[in-house]
Amino acid sequence: MNRILLTKTRRDLRRRLPQFAAVGVTVLIGVMLFVAGYDAYRNLGSSYEHTYSRMHFADLTASGGDPSEVAAAARAEHGVSDVATRTQGRAPVRFGDDELLGRVAGLPPGAQPAVNKVDVIAGHYPRRGDDHGVLIERHTAETFGLAPGDSSEIFDGERWHTVTVRGVADSPEYLWPALSRQQVVGDPHSFAVVFAPQPSLRKLAGGASMTSQTLVRLTAGARDGGGGAEERVAERMRAAGASEVQPRSEHPSHSALNEDLKGFSQLSVAFPVLFLAAAAVAAYVLITRLVLAERKVIATFLAAGVPRTTVARHYLGHGVLAGTGGAVLGVALGAAATTAMTHAYTAEIGIPYTLVEHRPGVMVTGALFGVLVGLVGGAAPAWATTRTAPAEAMRGDGGSLRQPGRWDRALARARLLPLTLRLSLRELGRSRRRTLATMLGSVLALVLVLTSAGMAGSMKAAMDVQFGEVQREDATVTADPRAPDPRRALRGIDGVEAVESVTTVQVTAGGGDGSYSTSLTGYSPGTGMHGFRTPGGGERRLPADGGVLAGKGLADRLHLSPGDRVVLRAADGRKKQVRLAGLVDEPMGSALYATRATVEEATGTPANGYALRFAPGADAPDPDRVRQAATAVEGVVAYADSQAVERQIDRYMALFWVFVGVMLLLGGVLALTVVYVTMTVNIAERTAELATLRASGVSLRRIAALLAAENLAATLLAVPVGLAAGFAAAWQFLNSFNSDMLSLELEIGWPLATGAGLAVAGASLLSQIPAVRAVQRLDIARVVRERAG
Repeated sequence: MNRILLTKTRRDLRRRLPQFAAVGVTVLIGVMLFVAGYDAYRNLGSSYEHTYSRMHFADLTASGGDPSEVAAAARAEHGVSDVATRTQGRAPVRFGDDELLGRVAGLPPGAQPAVNKVDVIAGHYPRRGDDHGVLIERHTAETFGLAPGDSSEIFDGERWHTVTVRGVADSPEYLWPALSRQQVVGDPHSFAVVFAPQPSLRKLAGGASMTSQTLVRLTAGARDGGGGAEERVAERMRAAGASEVQPRSEHPSHSALNEDLKGFSQLSVAFPVLFLAAAAVAAYVLITRLVLAERKVIATFLAAGVPRTTVARHYLGHGVLAGTGGAVLGVALGAAATTAMTHAYTAEIGIPYTLVEHRPGVMVTGALFGVLVGLVGGAAPAWATTRTAPAEAMRGDGGSLRQPGRWDRALARARLLPLTLRLSLRELGRSRRRTLATMLGSVLALVLVLTSAGMAGSMKAAMDVQFGEVQREDATVTADPRAPDPRRALRGIDGVEAVESVTTVQVTAGGGDGSYSTSLTGYSPGTGMHGFRTPGGGERRLPADGGVLAGKGLADRLHLSPGDRVVLRAADGRKKQVRLAGLVDEPMGSALYATRATVEEATGTPANGYALRFAPGADAPDPDRVRQAATAVEGVVAYADSQAVERQIDRYMALFWVFVGVMLLLGGVLALTVVYVTMTVNIAERTAELATLRASGVSLRRIAALLAAENLAATLLAVPVGLAAGFAAAWQFLNSFNSDMLSLELEIGWPLATGAGLAVAGASLLSQIPAVRAVQRLDIARVVRERAG
């Protein structure tokens, strides 16, 4: 009997090879996405951690205080592995014709630091006694075209010092080149990192803008074992005089990479699940139709004494074979894609050390997913074979006839509707399982399409808000407050329409629940250079009574509400308590805003920058020409182009757009696969009926219209449910990306939703092609003889 059933299984697979292949391909795509996506996600996390471990990335970075006392306090705590001190600050730097405000950090002379090592990828580390040799961070070198042997200049506040690039280096602090948590992505020409030997650093850059830092690295047990070691060491350093202690989790570069990794982890599981669910639906439809079509065969087996469980296992095996076959191929292709995805991602970001692992557990899980799809899809119809009495099954179709229901009688009376439409609508009620399967496949496809397209549309809308409603300036200039006022010279640049003074200071905001390092920017009370967008979507003005506006992410982190008091602490230790006057909702960052007078009173910092707005339209100037003219003005030390920031975001989003495009394509494939399986099985089940129609003279076009109307009606019934589920899934995905660094709102317009519905309907109509061909190939004489027999 087992040999007979095995032979029958091979015959069934040959007869329904396209349908089984469609189920297998859907499983293949789902398993491949899971294996490649999840393994790549784990590889990215491992690559980050491996890089951090090899380069001794700091777990805690303390700023301010006497570095020797702060370091001694850290060393006295249990769980501390390494402690290092250095000086870091902002200083004007010049690379050829480019002049900007760079970040200059100290290094031990002639030896790598114990914490935050650098990996020299070109040239060599500055040797002991080399007072004018520096290292350039890799992203900076790429932006400005620097190589070992090139010269650059650093301004100490009074004069320029010429230094020589000894090498180009990677740093764990700048795997992602972020200036701060509020400027995760910036104009690459406005941010540069230079490493100089500690003894010559103050001479090169001056001491006014320098800050002492203490870097602490914990032992692996203290870092991973809990016990509050990080909080305990941070408290000891604050007690020793540190003004601010930043944990690794708050570091801008690490936070940006971690947010990206978090989103990747969710996508690597959620999208494969959609495909596997669709494959389970297709397998269910296929095996259910197979069982119904073979009622007499099943009855013959049962009447001959074959155990019911053997028959059930036979039909369950069809689903398991389709799922397992697709899963095995999916695991193989996913393993190959894992390597490519990991290397492509780490190369794009520039991770120094890439780890590629193929985890057996992930492969086994992917294979089990395929088996599970077959089991889920085949369990119900296979179990149904055990509940069929042989005598009832031998009656064939006659045993399954039922009295017309209300829906059938209502359609019979609706004589104003075309006959084709009435027959199609009748079929929806006659085979509710097939209808629900078609609807579920359409719903899953809409979820996939709307989730992908919704993320893309929401990201674009967020950038439009950021660079249209919030950042209304076209460029910002940083100036030396000791130099002559450059406003007249800036206004004289061809194409510059308006210039406004601004003050930007890095502060630590303290509230009822911790502290948060951010930027405090002061504008004129009626500024037109920056929009202050409220969480409700409106706009407000800067408070004139000495209060501040805060990003809603900052307020959420510190559990603050409008009216609460906020303590602002500047880098020099100055403190000022101000009132939180309101919240602003900005897609990027969580900053503080106030009038220039409020900022100067709180921090003692006068205006140190200028916002520029260009002439609109045809009169808009060339940004590169304005950059050159602005940096040539006396006193200007940095220039940031808002359009360059937007272009930089678009470049980093390139992989995301490719991913979204692939998901949109696969969404159409998913819908087509499920509808194709449902439709071809429908043809196989209704062979006698369709052959009778053809024998009666009904045209092929009329039959095709009948099938198309039935299929399209089921799809259209699913569209409202699919749109609702797609909106909910897209909102959930976007919400997983939201943090104090990024705030996204779901933007799916009706054109996009309509397009998604039409795309799924189009996939439904496209599945008519093989269905019509199947009807065209019907052997009417053979079917009539079989029915007569």
